[in-house]
Amino acid sequence: MFKRAFVVMAVALAPLALADDTSAGEADGASARSVSVNMTVGITSTFQMPLGGAFGLGPDLLDTMSVSLNNAFRSGDSLSVFGWNSTDLRAITPDWQGGLGYDARLFRRGRQSLTIGVGVQRWVLPNVATGAKDWLSVGHLTYGTSVKGVPLYVTENSWSLMKSTLPTGSAIYTQVYTQHSLVKKENFELVFRQGPSHSYSWNFYGLNGNCVLHYGGSLAAIWRGNVVSGGYHRQFGLQDGIPNSNYWEFSLTRQLAKLPL
Repeated sequence: MFKRAFVVMAVALAPLALADDTSAGEADGASARSVSVNMTVGITSTFQMPLGGAFGLGPDLLDTMSVSLNNAFRSGDSLSVFGWNSTDLRAITPDWQGGLGYDARLFRRGRQSLTIGVGVQRWVLPNVATGAKDWLSVGHLTYGTSVKGVPLYVTENSWSLMKSTLPTGSAIYTQVYTQHSLVKKENFELVFRQGPSHSYSWNFYGLNGNCVLHYGGSLAAIWRGNVVSGGYHRQFGLQDGIPNSNYWEFSLTRQLAKLPL
């Protein structure tokens, strides 16, 4: 069984980003500084990694909490801390992450936007291989545009192990997806996302080369600071030892508070 992989907090199509992405292309205005607190709870088929590994028998309980300072230094940026936990219901052994990150929008012109982010994270993953205790530098980029009225996004997430109990290296995870608004009313929106993703590793946890190709989708209902999301993706292994597999998730994201400063 394949035993080397890496974790990303948003394994599938992250529900927290749904409400934000739909704003691409709107005109900028004066933005007040605020603090927001968000929490996600959910259940997944198993603890699965974008490099191809799956750990535990599943299903897994998933929870995430984040606190963000919005418009921290300039309009559209954010400084945030998060904690993430996944617990196998049969083994009752949690894997967790925590981190600090900064995101800034470089530009938004017409229907095009570009956002970048950097951060530092701590991972403690006892279910991965012989157990992983890591410090990482992370980065991500999101480009958004519109093709014939349909929003299109490209995201790049990168991880570099600065210190680990497993072999150190770097990895990158790329997603391309469209976003379709199926229903949109004053306080409610139903959104469907779909698209492929791909992962590549340079000795991250000892794995090299092309790892997996995913294709999946998610459906999310958004209203008054709540997001109910369900998603599925199919994994295709791109090298020996990485299996083909299926993954599903259901989650509820709630904005607990948003306080002006």
